[in-house]
Amino acid sequence: MAKVNVDWHGSFAVNITTFDADGKIDDAGCRRVFADTVEAGCHGVIAAGSTGEFFLMDEAERARVFALAVEAVDGRVPVIACPAATRTEDVLRHTKAAEAAGCDGVMVLPPIYVGLDDREVIDFYTRVADASALPVMLYNSPFMVKTELTVEVVQRLAEHDNIVAIKDSAFDIRKTSDVMRFCGETLKLFIGVEDMYLPALAIGAAGAVAMAPQIVGRPAPEIYDAYMAGDLTRARRCHYLVARVYDILFKSGSMYVAVKEAMNLLGKPGGHMRAPMLPFTQAQRAEVREILRETGFLSADTAG
Repeated sequence: MAKVNVDWHGSFAVNITTFDADGKIDDAGCRRVFADTVEAGCHGVIAAGSTGEFFLMDEAERARVFALAVEAVDGRVPVIACPAATRTEDVLRHTKAAEAAGCDGVMVLPPIYVGLDDREVIDFYTRVADASALPVMLYNSPFMVKTELTVEVVQRLAEHDNIVAIKDSAFDIRKTSDVMRFCGETLKLFIGVEDMYLPALAIGAAGAVAMAPQIVGRPAPEIYDAYMAGDLTRARRCHYLVARVYDILFKSGSMYVAVKEAMNLLGKPGGHMRAPMLPFTQAQRAEVREILRETGFLSADTAG
């Protein structure tokens, strides 16, 4: 076999899953979130990832979100599903559901909760990559799971024809640089947070897989488009704007709740949280509102 070739680049939005007041999936809301991010200029979407609360959904619900994404995107950009789980068998089953829904690839975390050694990590990803025709994006998120994908492991996995990309959420630009230096010819690297997006592009990253597009719209994917056009002034302007919005995500409260609260304040279908996550307090909402006003996404005279 030859290495699978994918045209993955730019801003991939890790979309929320919209739940209604009863905690059920809001199909129309989900479709709108996926469609809105594409219309804002995103180059791809992620369905039922961490921001999409995969960990609070059952198997049928996750398959439903995969299908809603494919339906809403309608072939305009790649749809990548997140089949994360602890048991390898469950990851494989979610991957098959993504394939059946018509997704274009899968973004795969190491098994949740259990810390694996390098031999086990390589075996896990090899099984997933062998089991489906969908191309695989590795997902390095050592702060969310107990396993870090080292540069040496990524090098080994990059030899697999069906492993084509990596999302790097290690929040360490030096490690990101090492991945690019040793694996940049065989894997497309996507940074996992947009406040590191522009620096990552400067060292050769393919793009970002991150949260901001569904909040801010066009300025998030514009970081990539401006950089590729050689307009560093515009790219930096968007970078610092998005970086300020990231203060909502990392300083206001639970990150995934923060995304939904910001969207709701902007009249977007953020929807409701599922337990154990709770809605923000009035004080937390006031902080989010102030940042949105400061950055110009919410008008100064908006009530609330």
